[in-house]
Amino acid sequence: MGEKRKKSFWYRDDSKAIVLTAAEAEIMRVVWDEGQPTTVRKVYETLRERKTIAYTTVMSVMNKLAKKGILSQDKKATAYIYSATVTDIEVADSVMDAVVEKVLGGVTEPLVSRLLGPGSKLSE
Repeated sequence: MGEKRKKSFWYRDDSKAIVLTAAEAEIMRVVWDEGQPTTVRKVYETLRERKTIAYTTVMSVMNKLAKKGILSQDKKATAYIYSATVTDIEVADSVMDAVVEKVLGGVTEPLVSRLLGPGSKLSE
């Protein structure tokens, strides 16, 4: 019936918008939760506990994240070591900024009301 859309999240730096796919966001969550430099193998093992995923898929996505500059890649060791170059809060801020700017036309009230919860109204 309908076309399946790829879920994505925006990350924005000073120069251009970068799109994080759902898979990239999921991998970044694992990297952030690890709290230290990590390998494809560690990320793969964590994700494998939650769902079926191929090692090569994790490796490919992490390489793409490194090309986007969201992960740094240390190639000195036998297994590449990856580190986040941005925090989850920085990405969340950028996503919210992009939503306000691109979706809500610069109007923040609907987003703030949504964050406050159902039935919340902003007082004027």
